[in-house]
Amino acid sequence: MNNDQPIKANTQSSSPIKKRKRVRKPGTKRPMAVRLGITLIIIALLLGAFKLWICLKVTEPHLNYIDVTKNGESLVLLDGEKARFHPGDRLEITGISTNVCFNRGVRIASEGMDANSLVYDEVLLSDMLPDNDVYSNYTFRLEVKRYNALMGYVDLVIEPLVEDWLEKAERTIESDKKIEVLKQALVLFPEEGRIRDRLIREYMSLQDWEDAAKALEGAVKEKPDQEDYKTLLEVYEKMSSSIGAVSVLRRMIDLAPDDVSLKIRLADALSNAGQSMEAIGIYEELLDGLNGQELLSAYCSLGYLYAETGENEKAISFYLKALKLNDSDANIYRNLSLLYEKTGRKNEANKYLARSVELKPDSQDDKLKLAGNLLEAGKIKEAEQSVRAFLKDNPKSMDAWLLSARIAEKNGDKKTLKTAYEKILEINPGNNTVIYNLGVMEYEAGSQDKALSYFEKYIKSVPDDGTAHLFLFEIYKAQKKDDMAYRSASRVIELKPDETECWGYVFEYLNTRQRYNDMVSIMEEGIEARPKDVKIRKYLVAAYLKAGKESQAIVHMKEAIELNPKDADMLMQLAQLYEKQNKPKEALDAYKKVLDINPDDADAEDAYLRLRLKTIPK
Repeated sequence: MNNDQPIKANTQSSSPIKKRKRVRKPGTKRPMAVRLGITLIIIALLLGAFKLWICLKVTEPHLNYIDVTKNGESLVLLDGEKARFHPGDRLEITGISTNVCFNRGVRIASEGMDANSLVYDEVLLSDMLPDNDVYSNYTFRLEVKRYNALMGYVDLVIEPLVEDWLEKAERTIESDKKIEVLKQALVLFPEEGRIRDRLIREYMSLQDWEDAAKALEGAVKEKPDQEDYKTLLEVYEKMSSSIGAVSVLRRMIDLAPDDVSLKIRLADALSNAGQSMEAIGIYEELLDGLNGQELLSAYCSLGYLYAETGENEKAISFYLKALKLNDSDANIYRNLSLLYEKTGRKNEANKYLARSVELKPDSQDDKLKLAGNLLEAGKIKEAEQSVRAFLKDNPKSMDAWLLSARIAEKNGDKKTLKTAYEKILEINPGNNTVIYNLGVMEYEAGSQDKALSYFEKYIKSVPDDGTAHLFLFEIYKAQKKDDMAYRSASRVIELKPDETECWGYVFEYLNTRQRYNDMVSIMEEGIEARPKDVKIRKYLVAAYLKAGKESQAIVHMKEAIELNPKDADMLMQLAQLYEKQNKPKEALDAYKKVLDINPDDADAEDAYLRLRLKTIPK
């Protein structure tokens, strides 16, 4: 080592070495970047001071916007904006932008809700609604004020969704309450088709066709749609409203004027509504364009409609055309039979009816009608065979036995007639006509006991039938049942005063029992009912005499003689009564009349001479 070399100083000495400050020479300029930065700072300070001065001196404060978060998503609500929210949304106000410096004196308020709670925390909107009502529409105005001066506002519209109402309806079990929910929903969402459709389905499930029709009419009025029209048509058909169906079909045809099937349905609906002529017009317009089954159906419909309007010949012509397309339809033959019957062509009617029965042998009504037609046509034997065959398969057919009875009457076959009546009575024990007829038949056959049972049963249902009581009278009288005979006779003369035999029986019955006052009473009623009946008057005279009422007897004797001046017996009886009462003059006059009628009456002559001798002055 060379010791002569100097030792280098330690630059890392513990004592720091001060740098010498650079001194800018006088007249030397600052760098450009520095000068520009200083200028910008000064300008910013001046602008800030100006803005602060303006902010502090603001004269027209206003709201710019409100910052909110909706379910965590940031939104900006401008002054005057209407913002829509769902009751299930969570909302928080995160900021308010105004032209007021530092928002000094700015506050938020709302009538109906606690707006300030939104400033401090995220809030579930349903919690802020009255009674937590999440199914109504609410509008709250958030007003931003500086002190008491309104700066601006934002409207919060809180409303449910259609899905909320549909879900509520689905959760509602009772149908009437479910309908009320849907109706309320429709008020809130009048244009919402889903609610209307759900309401219509509910009406239809309850078979409330009238309300369903009203709802559907509202839907198609707003927006005509073929599917809705189809549903509405179904509803009117369920209601059996032909007028409604016609109205719907007309509107459907307006939407689809070339749809032949709709026109056919319209013609059918018009027919059901009683508008036969318009229906006929539609069918006849369609004929040239129809074939196959549609043409056959149109012919049958025209036949029916012309029959309804009374144009039987046209109806026959269309049914005959239908028959050419289908000669195995029993109904066509039957309709032709009815039409030929109406036009008086019985043979044709029977021919087509026979063919109908042949094609449809299970049609019992037609079989029986054919038998009846044969009877009316005078073909009694064929009618009888037909009814017998029918009764083999239908032994309890009331109509068949009635027809059998008619045939038996025509044939004079009392045995068959009686059998028919008995069968009818088995089927209908309350048939009074048959009960009466069987009573008559048994009476005529001499079976009084059987006849009696029928008539006694009959008068329980028909107590005012005088003829039935007369039969009972005859039977009781023949059986020596005097009391019963008397009761029946009394009922007969009450119902049929002209039955003189019953008057005589009543008289004899009471006379035998010396019930003279009853005789008088009953015979007086008889004279009131038949004042010109001499026989009843004679019974009354006898009753008066039996009762010792001679004066009344004389009065009715005179009445009887006036009715029959040549009644010598009554004159003789009157003369004797006058003589008994010591009235010789009246007696002589009566005896004289007897002799005038019958000069050979010795008793009258002796009495007359005797009285004459007594009355000659001595």
